[in-house]
Amino acid sequence: MATLLGKIEGGIDHWLTFVGEPAVSPTNNAAENALREPVVLRKIIGTLRNDRGMFVHETILSLLATWRQQGRNPYEELRRVVNNNEMISRAHTEPAVETSG
Repeated sequence: MATLLGKIEGGIDHWLTFVGEPAVSPTNNAAENALREPVVLRKIIGTLRNDRGMFVHETILSLLATWRQQGRNPYEELRRVVNNNEMISRAHTEPAVETSG
């Protein structure tokens, strides 16, 4: 019971964001739909079955989606990254996870 109460208290400020922010959807359908194709690809493409392949695939898909959301041309942005030989390391892409307690 204490664990459940802790989760409720920890997320209460974020659960009803959509009430005060009309631009925020009350469902996660957009996120689920965005993940559908990458999940299917992950299951059928052999190179995605190892850590390196997964990292490359996830990073590229994340970049493309971010650029689209920012109104940028994903093709041009990817071309820029490749032409400038910009490196994206795993250390720069993994989110910092806070530990509790």
